[in-house]
Amino acid sequence: MAETTTVQSLDRAFDLLELLCKSRNGLTIGAMSAHTGLHKSTVHRLLASMCARGYVVRDGETSVYHAGMRICELSGCIMDNIDVIERARAPMERLSRETGETVHLVMQDERDIVYIHKVESVSGGIRMFSRIGMRRPLYCTGVGKAILATWPEDEARAAWRASDIEACTEHTITTEDGFLRELTRVRRLGYALDNEENELGVRCIAAAVLDFRGRASYALSISAPLSRMTDERIAELRIPLLAVRDEIAAALGG
Repeated sequence: MAETTTVQSLDRAFDLLELLCKSRNGLTIGAMSAHTGLHKSTVHRLLASMCARGYVVRDGETSVYHAGMRICELSGCIMDNIDVIERARAPMERLSRETGETVHLVMQDERDIVYIHKVESVSGGIRMFSRIGMRRPLYCTGVGKAILATWPEDEARAAWRASDIEACTEHTITTEDGFLRELTRVRRLGYALDNEENELGVRCIAAAVLDFRGRASYALSISAPLSRMTDERIAELRIPLLAVRDEIAAALGG
């Protein structure tokens, strides 16, 4: 009986905590009681325990309760301990096997992306010049544009203006208006393309790995020689790419 009571208490405490985390302006005991169907005395008792540990704070003037910063501290610890590559490795290998193409995982660092994992194509043809640890500008890569499209436009524009814009190939977008139009297109489609903008003879489709805020610091891409990456092939690859992207994002809490 005691074990059942303990589990029930935990469930009720988590219900209250999740409710507070989703409330922008906080809630009173009465409001939480109405939301959960719990008696006010039960709500008060559970909140007192959570307040004592910093998971909940109470405004002394209004008696409104808010989620405490202890939640942020723990979420930061969780994110610091997540091994992104380990979470992404198996899905990326499966995606490469299914598509027969090279798959990359990158992370954003300042105005660049850095390749942090790569699964090489088994289909042959030209070999991608990318390598683990290589840095490329955000603005001229499919993965970079996918990441920037998740940012507010003023931040994306600031990243563009802070970059040393140059044409990596004859296809690189080198005007701010063209760049912003491209990000609008990426937001509409849900994925980005690199049409030989970073490397001649190579085309890729990329998708940002969203975090819990709907923003991205990581992105996934499928790259292949231009001869294999027709518009029809891009349309085919979009579905497995986005599915694996979502799988990785879920594993990372996105």
